[in-house]
Amino acid sequence: MDRRKALRTIGFGTTAITVTPTVVGMLQACQSQTNTFTPIHFSKENFSVLSQLMDLIIPETDIPGAIDLKLPEFLDGFIDVVMNEKAKQKVTEGLDQFIAVSLKDTGKSSAARLDRSDLDAQLAKYLKADQQQQNSAQDDKAYQSASAFANQLRSMTINAFKTNEYIGENVMAYAPIPGEQKGCVDLMEATGGKAWSL
Repeated sequence: MDRRKALRTIGFGTTAITVTPTVVGMLQACQSQTNTFTPIHFSKENFSVLSQLMDLIIPETDIPGAIDLKLPEFLDGFIDVVMNEKAKQKVTEGLDQFIAVSLKDTGKSSAARLDRSDLDAQLAKYLKADQQQQNSAQDDKAYQSASAFANQLRSMTINAFKTNEYIGENVMAYAPIPGEQKGCVDLMEATGGKAWSL
């Protein structure tokens, strides 16, 4: 991932951050070629669940999915470096609650036993819930926490996807050296319908 682009996007998406060696290291770690990754913020078991959830949100198609793009690794570092303690705790508690509800619904004994179909069903339960389903679970604190986490994870996954160097250069409209300024033009005419990469 291009550090400059990622930092610019992080700064626009949240509050501005100071470029520290830790932030630089986090962004460089996304490009690491090693297959062994030790999560910074999450436990290994929770990171495995998080990775599967992110891959369900952005699966591999004709372009790489979340795991191939190393989005879970990026998100783990992003949470650890950029978020304040209260936000980190909220994410951790949300994932824990998501796993707890998933275990209760499936009758399984540990997060390691949750398979892709279990997690897909849980994501669908929260992300595809209509207003009536949301209202009926209004008093269920566990459901509300897990639902908030699922929605937050979807948002963070999409943001990580959009700021990924490969996606920015190969999927989105990309001009490394911007040329001319055109006023009101149709997106189809300008980029073939693609959003611009930062």
